Amino acid sequence: MIESLKESKEKSWPKMKVAVIDVGFNSLKMVKYKVEPDGSAKSYGQLGVIAKLGEGLERTGYLGNEPISRTIDALRLCRETASLESIEHVLSIGTSPVREATNREEFLKRAQEETGLKLRVLSGNEEALYGLVGAARSIEAFNALFFDLGGGSLELAYAEKSKVRRILSLPLGALKLTSMYAGKDGMFSRKDRAKMGKYVDQLLPSRRELGLDKDTVLVGTGGTVRAMARYDQDVTDYPFDKVHNYSIEFDSVQKMGREFLKLKVGELDRVDAIGEGRSETIAAGALVVRALMKRLGFKRLMVSTHGLRDGILVEFLEGGVRSKNGASQKEGIDRLLSRPDQPARLADCAALLECLVRNGLFDEREKRVVQTGVWRARAPDCVESDADAVFGILMSEDLPMSHRDQLLMALSVVKARRPGTANWLIRRYGVVLSHDAKLVKRLGACLKLMEILDRSRAQYRVAYSGGLRISVIASKGPFPLELARMAALAFASAIKRPVTIFVSVKERERHVGLVKVGS
Repeated sequence: MIESLKESKEKSWPKMKVAVIDVGFNSLKMVKYKVEPDGSAKSYGQLGVIAKLGEGLERTGYLGNEPISRTIDALRLCRETASLESIEHVLSIGTSPVREATNREEFLKRAQEETGLKLRVLSGNEEALYGLVGAARSIEAFNALFFDLGGGSLELAYAEKSKVRRILSLPLGALKLTSMYAGKDGMFSRKDRAKMGKYVDQLLPSRRELGLDKDTVLVGTGGTVRAMARYDQDVTDYPFDKVHNYSIEFDSVQKMGREFLKLKVGELDRVDAIGEGRSETIAAGALVVRALMKRLGFKRLMVSTHGLRDGILVEFLEGGVRSKNGASQKEGIDRLLSRPDQPARLADCAALLECLVRNGLFDEREKRVVQTGVWRARAPDCVESDADAVFGILMSEDLPMSHRDQLLMALSVVKARRPGTANWLIRRYGVVLSHDAKLVKRLGACLKLMEILDRSRAQYRVAYSGGLRISVIASKGPFPLELARMAALAFASAIKRPVTIFVSVKERERHVGLVKVGS
């Protein structure tokens, strides 16, 4: 999920569909997004083709006729799909194979003439920066080193406190390395593995060269990284079918790298997590990931399913950050990276949550879980669905939180609406939740009370003195005081503190007047 950076009162978008096409070294992908009026966007589907545009490029320096034809056929397929689905905007970009080819202009001209799509060619730095924007807005990390491992290149971008500190593009793509070092059968001999490892180590920067903070988190994106995450989940029997924000330990990465290098391409094809489209490049790609983690001293890798294409979409929605000559402006990227303390749509519940944190009833983690629950519970797809469906919807989303926190949030929302269903789910995921299972009752009770305040569109004041006091000063219609009192009683039981709620005299008198007029 990509959140809007601006409050709705500052800017609004028409409801529309946007597609981003990324022409890479190994594959061509089109991701389709639905954009809401508040500027939020969510992908609803994608199309991927292994076109191998960069095939042979490292030997000849130019794009071959067959790779060009395959890519143009794929672009035509994307254009027809966009037309069939009434997608208003199609943003097309080319990365390493296009920018490196001596016949780049010939390819771009032919692609536009035959498909009607005009490709914007990104520099290595631009590719790294937009990948950073797309990934950073979907994870929870203060300082992070992002890398995007593609078929032709490895992009690195370091962000500290929402500021870009270092960007780097290296010719360490998985398909490029495979073409350089693998034998005709796609296998790597011991000698070839040693040569490839030495080449990768020579090009990778040190931690000091990147200026990494000691608390930096490593975040990876790209097809190879996603395949490694799925493989690790299969091996460990991970309970969620979810790759985004999944963490892989270095020991697992190292083990995968060794195993993949020993397997033939046909054997890798039969591994469900890898598949035919990734089997040629997974061994070299895993070696790069292992070498990067070892070189920079990272013990774990966080996986993001968002990156370059999401960053391009964000730039489009924010009005662009390019200079007149087409280069990305660093200050514009910094602006895209920054995020508000809370979305404007959550401002009305801030006072209550801050009061709970200030008085030691909630911690910051619990506050973020409830905030996310309030925001998602308000969305039409959750309002209109039953409890079972809501749980599936909330767990399927790519939110900037750990899988455990996301599970806690989803269960709390369900607990607020259907306690019986929530209790069954808690038993099912008890091993994952561990001691957090006790939090579901407390957070669910809080969400129930906040949902009543939200649906009645109440304006209220919050105070605390040995207990929580909520004073409703205005609401759209007659305030459901008895419902609110029942919810307050359940919340009081959960936090073991008194919780009282009442309607101000002025507001009560107004409601009495409304009832008389209505009668």
